[in-house]
Amino acid sequence: MLSRLIELRPETIATVLKIGLILLLTLAARWGVHFVFGQVEKQMESALSGATRLPRIRTLLRLARSTIQALVLILAGLMILQLVDINITPLLAGAGVVGLALSLGTQTLVKDFIGGLLILIENQFDVGDVIQVGDVSGTVERITLRATSLRDLEGRLYTVPNGDIRTISNHTIGWSRAVVEINLAYDSDIQEAVRILEEAGQQAREDPEIKDDLLEPPQASGWVGLKDWSVQVRLMAKTRPGRQWQIASRLRRYALDALHSAGIVMATPGPTIEVKYPSSKESPASSDS
Repeated sequence: MLSRLIELRPETIATVLKIGLILLLTLAARWGVHFVFGQVEKQMESALSGATRLPRIRTLLRLARSTIQALVLILAGLMILQLVDINITPLLAGAGVVGLALSLGTQTLVKDFIGGLLILIENQFDVGDVIQVGDVSGTVERITLRATSLRDLEGRLYTVPNGDIRTISNHTIGWSRAVVEINLAYDSDIQEAVRILEEAGQQAREDPEIKDDLLEPPQASGWVGLKDWSVQVRLMAKTRPGRQWQIASRLRRYALDALHSAGIVMATPGPTIEVKYPSSKESPASSDS
């Protein structure tokens, strides 16, 4: 056996050594990829502990790790084939033709997948958020790598390819703002109306149904807009994300009742008329329920 090894040609020994080196580097590269992605996964779990998108991010990381490791094995295999004098040119040419055909046929799909990956990594929105994408708005019901599903107020479900998402308006992230705009007649006392709206905002702040969702006291602003038939004033409040619509409804009720009690007339398009409210002893909070 020893004599046969001695008789091996130097070229053969060099080839064997090169193959061994390639295999060693391949194992080292696979271990390195496994280690790096493992550390990234641990960091993501620490940063996003309890987040609903954590399982999806973990899946994406493991998919990327497996893909890179497979590419390393393919590259090592091609290098070994070339070392043993196997012509890999036809194989590469065939792979190039197949790759070109796939790239032409799936470029839109790849674009969608990259868009979905960026949405997940950058945490742009999550399931349950209310967002607007172009002319489509609604509640996010599902996020995949290819598309995002939105359901609007009328119950229609939209499927938006992630590759087509360019500008996103997220109405339920961080904090929101409830905005109530009221049209008053031109001969109204605007300063008095703003004062009354401030008092209405203070009353709303004590409403047990919404006070926990208010992040700041409601504030009134006068002369925020002019129309041909009215002066526009505004009552707004900073709220918890997703609660702005419910709080705006309550603020509107408090504002209208307070202005009516003070005798301030709402403006309507055309000739200004006085709006008659039904008399009620109920509080704004109880009448709203």
